[in-house]
Amino acid sequence: MSFKRDSLTVLRDRTYANYMSLYRPLDKTPRHNLLKVLASVDAGINHQLLGDLDFLAKQIFPDTAEGEHLRSHWSSRVAPLYAVAATGTISVPGVPGAVLPAGLVYTAPSGQHYFTEMSFRVGSDGFAAAAVRAETFGAEANLAAGETLSLSSSIPPGVDSTAAVTGDGITGGADAESDEAYLVRVLQAIRNPVRYGKPGDFADWAADSSPEVSRAWEFRNFGVFGAVLILVTGGNQIDGIVPVGSLALITSYISEVAPPVLFTVRTPALIPLEPAIALLPAENTTSNRTAVTGRLKQYLQTAAAPGMACTAGMLREVIIDGVTISDAAVKLNGSESGQVTTTILELPVLGDITWE
Repeated sequence: MSFKRDSLTVLRDRTYANYMSLYRPLDKTPRHNLLKVLASVDAGINHQLLGDLDFLAKQIFPDTAEGEHLRSHWSSRVAPLYAVAATGTISVPGVPGAVLPAGLVYTAPSGQHYFTEMSFRVGSDGFAAAAVRAETFGAEANLAAGETLSLSSSIPPGVDSTAAVTGDGITGGADAESDEAYLVRVLQAIRNPVRYGKPGDFADWAADSSPEVSRAWEFRNFGVFGAVLILVTGGNQIDGIVPVGSLALITSYISEVAPPVLFTVRTPALIPLEPAIALLPAENTTSNRTAVTGRLKQYLQTAAAPGMACTAGMLREVIIDGVTISDAAVKLNGSESGQVTTTILELPVLGDITWE
């Protein structure tokens, strides 16, 4: 629903039509109650007005405002994060000295298109390292290293029609943040209106820097020089954690807004827990297995952090609810007393579950 003010002519015609339908003046034997007709028409008008007022009242508060109005009201304080195009480097075979002009379009097997923004020259080794950008915005354009691209535009002289993605892949593509994600950042800005580098500020700045970042952590006194370590990830534990590729963009943003403090931005290595779980025979059903998986993912979504230790007993407590699952045996690293310990450069994820 959105607020709409009809013109005076439309309102007059609508009111006239309401009276005509209730009075029925064209009937041969009209029967009506004058007060009832007036009350019905006035109630309809007031109902519309109260509905608009109710809608406007919700837009005042960020936690009840609709996405469009939430952004309109708070964008001056919390900049919305829009979709970003993926970028990367490809290796193009060719004759040494041949030129790859700007505007070449390459296509991935998925149908995504990538183009060169400037010209490149094939080196003496027979390859040109060309920077490309995705034609469309969003995470779907990200590609892993080693993927093969085919040239879609006309083939320049001395250049092969295929290319391979090199380096860390074509990364950095991100979808625009959802209304829910933007609301979280708005509420965080309201609760923490002043940022000057106190604990938590660097993580908040990282979350504000790119839609690719869905979660951020910070650690003080990292490394020999005592820098601030900022870890960032994309995605979530339920659908899958995604490493962040736009670390340079995040670093540049934090450098602009943060005080002159030594810091480094990284994306953590993902450490799968891969638990082995045994349910009671009577409770070892497909629905219970699905429930167990969901509970573990939800637990990791709220509790998982770099540098934490996950124990088998901890996961067992998450699984058992005393209703559908009364008991279970959980093993990590082959033992019911086992655990998986991560460093501050690692993040635990569920991984594959072995059902025993």
